[in-house]
Amino acid sequence: MIIRSVVWRWTMMLCVPCVALVIVARQVYLNTHYGLSTWKGGGMGMFAAADELANRYAKVFLVHSDGNRDPLVQLTPEDEELLNRALEYPARKNFLRAARQIGSENWIPAFQRRPVLRVNGNGDPMNAEDKAYRVMVASPLRSEREERKPSVEIQFWKLTYDPHTRHLRGSLAETFVFSPEELFEWQATRNDS
Repeated sequence: MIIRSVVWRWTMMLCVPCVALVIVARQVYLNTHYGLSTWKGGGMGMFAAADELANRYAKVFLVHSDGNRDPLVQLTPEDEELLNRALEYPARKNFLRAARQIGSENWIPAFQRRPVLRVNGNGDPMNAEDKAYRVMVASPLRSEREERKPSVEIQFWKLTYDPHTRHLRGSLAETFVFSPEELFEWQATRNDS
């Protein structure tokens, strides 16, 4: 009886550190291989790292069948919430969830097409390129006719700080492109049944 009690006590005392080691190993793995933010526990270095949500951002574009890309600048709060979750754990499936929400909305141009301007090192405009874009905003109004849905491109960017030069720069970490078939497959399967 006493031996059984001692074995049980030692088993319980060793179980907690073993479980903690498994959790730490999983977080380090996710941080190393899948970009989990350290502020979500990835790598357990949240107080030593500058890799927080404020240092991650996304650029979102509608990509039309003719190859034109239009930036989305005014996302809804629901879009922002899903995009922030994906930025904390930047896996394709998380960005797909955000892209489906974004793609399900009606996007209209806020202005006419604007040419892309070339700028010099001081930020002064030099000349306009042949390419043009429209700034797109979400609208509750729906079109009477059914239009072909565009693809959604999400670029995942990280801000990095160089301690030697003391400069902050953004670097493209990954680009995710979601086709209309991928975005709306759940609607197609629902309509088929």
